[in-house]
Amino acid sequence: MDFKNFRVPYNINPQYSTRTAYFSMEFAIEQVLKIYSGGLGFLAGSHMRSAYNLKQDLIGIGILWKFGYYDQARNHDQTLQPVWTKKCTASL
Repeated sequence: MDFKNFRVPYNINPQYSTRTAYFSMEFAIEQVLKIYSGGLGFLAGSHMRSAYNLKQDLIGIGILWKFGYYDQARNHDQTLQPVWTKKCTASL
């Protein structure tokens, strides 16, 4: 994928017009997009949200793993049970 012509989906504030890439292993941007597990992801997601609010020219670059993140469910004895979901990356 070529990012040379990528444009953020909002008008850039001229005060923050320098193009910047944010590299992180995970981003907590949306709960249904499970590409985060804790602190680092929430920090990166918070930075991305702030960049959006300030209308900065910022793109986040991370990794979408097929496996690696999971939901937790409870067994009958109340122990935790990880529920693994394979992510489809064919369209990326």
